[in-house]
Amino acid sequence: MGLWQNSACGDNRDAQHALERDVEDKTSAQFIDEKCFNLRNTSDCISFFHGMEKVDGTISVPETWAKFSNDNIRHSQNMRANSIRLREEAENLFEALSDQMWKQFTHTNLAFSARISEVTDAKNKLQAQLAKTLQEIFQAENTIMLLERSIMAKECPLKVAQTRLECRTRRPNVELCRDIPQFKLVNEVFTIDDTLQTLKLRLQETKDTLQLLVMTKCRLEHELAIKANTLCIDKEKCMSMRKTFPCTPRLVGYT
Repeated sequence: MGLWQNSACGDNRDAQHALERDVEDKTSAQFIDEKCFNLRNTSDCISFFHGMEKVDGTISVPETWAKFSNDNIRHSQNMRANSIRLREEAENLFEALSDQMWKQFTHTNLAFSARISEVTDAKNKLQAQLAKTLQEIFQAENTIMLLERSIMAKECPLKVAQTRLECRTRRPNVELCRDIPQFKLVNEVFTIDDTLQTLKLRLQETKDTLQLLVMTKCRLEHELAIKANTLCIDKEKCMSMRKTFPCTPRLVGYT
């Protein structure tokens, strides 16, 4: 019965979390849509996002979007009904289960120990992955800094070459000749510009990678917090309470 109740509590928490996540997602979506609706040609925050029209990152369609929330509501209703049924069964079956209490007590302790070991192992793996992610973030940030410095270092030579070209356009009459320096300057501009474009592309790719790494870091930290909370509940709270469990089987109200 204790396992049934724990399972029901877990299902209720899952249903609650699903509803809370759904509400939170819809609140965020409403905020974003209102923000998009209020954008104007004169808005300060508008910018170019080339290629976005080619990206389809949608996950649902209106039918599945509505079905998702309806399923969450129905699932929550089912879980509440199931909880009521389990409470009634618990009241009716409590005395019948008293002779199984100690056997179940031992089995539950073993299950707790196994689960705590599993969660601890998962937590350690998450911590190792988080450490690797943090190192990759550090490397990506250094790469971005180096690329930005390289771009800045290339911009001045490009300005010089372009300024020279512009200055030479003011040569008078027949002196405005497509001579060797002219060809060299043109080639120099193209070469530096190609290098700059390559560096900028690499910079954007690194920034995209950094963004993904930061998202991964947040996800890992969130999962670590969940694992830590699970360990706190199972190991510190639940197991500590079970250590003080009555040593003599006795029903509540029985003398």
